[in-house]
Amino acid sequence: MRKAILASVILSAMFSVAQAADVKWNGDFSYRSDKLEVGPTDSTNDLLRAQLMASADVNDKTKVVFGVRTGTTKSDWSNMGEGNSLKNVDLNLAYVEYAATPFAKLTLGKMHRPWESNALFFDNDIKPEGLAVAVKHESGLTLSAFDLKLAEGGVRKDSSLSGLQVGYGKKLLGLDVAASAAMLKQEVYPAVTTLPVPPAPVRAVKHDQLVVGVSAAKEVAGIPVKLFAEQVTNDEAKTQDKATAYGVTFGNAKKAGDWEVSILKQDAEANALSTVWTDSDFGGEAALHDGTAIRAAYALADGWKVRGSLFDVEVGAAKTDYKRLMVDLVFAF
Repeated sequence: MRKAILASVILSAMFSVAQAADVKWNGDFSYRSDKLEVGPTDSTNDLLRAQLMASADVNDKTKVVFGVRTGTTKSDWSNMGEGNSLKNVDLNLAYVEYAATPFAKLTLGKMHRPWESNALFFDNDIKPEGLAVAVKHESGLTLSAFDLKLAEGGVRKDSSLSGLQVGYGKKLLGLDVAASAAMLKQEVYPAVTTLPVPPAPVRAVKHDQLVVGVSAAKEVAGIPVKLFAEQVTNDEAKTQDKATAYGVTFGNAKKAGDWEVSILKQDAEANALSTVWTDSDFGGEAALHDGTAIRAAYALADGWKVRGSLFDVEVGAAKTDYKRLMVDLVFAF
């Protein structure tokens, strides 16, 4: 059923984009040098990325988006070389957005993550599938509710994630202050697609996460500054159930000559995070981790940006050293 719904959304999106008079295109072509050290082993890879997205306003209430990219579920980068092999390009986005009222919209299909997080608890490259409702009121109150399918279980139940996030933002003492709280309920079942079903009952891996975050932003001496703190608590776990993150960002590399630098500290206990969503760059998807991320970017010219990311993390119960340096050259349009 989920595949049928997604297929209909994709076909609808393609037809609507093709028929729309005003289609907006954007994307990027990028190169990455990636040096990784995990314990005593190390590797260096050259990677490339290509993304293309089309969006169109079908009418004053309906918008369709369709996009493709290189890479895999948790990474939009592909290795260069490999005998000059063809690169994997797959569907990245395919959704319809319906604005029922000026402050509420419904999104259906393969979309951007429908809840917000400033930390690296959830991989930003994942584009979940399902439906989401978002409300943004002029008072500063926001609300997002969503029901997502992670995997079809065949003769078992589907793996899923549903949740609700409430947020509020306002100007306070010259600061742009925001706070949010989200409840995320996740059930992951091992897939069984053939009969007979194994006689032993299979329990779902469950996470009932409370995600609480605060942030404050202000321009200081002409430089944008933003601070944040965030915590996840998994109510399904009896022990080792918390993950915390905090960080600061200076600047914003949007146009030629702009720069930005960010520092993030993150510590996740063994049972706090779901491995389905853990970030693939910070700690290589390890749910148990403790480390720092330092990232910087400089806009060389309109559309051109160079950026670097340094991760220094300890992963797993053995506290294995995980060090990673990524340097990207990006052309976006």
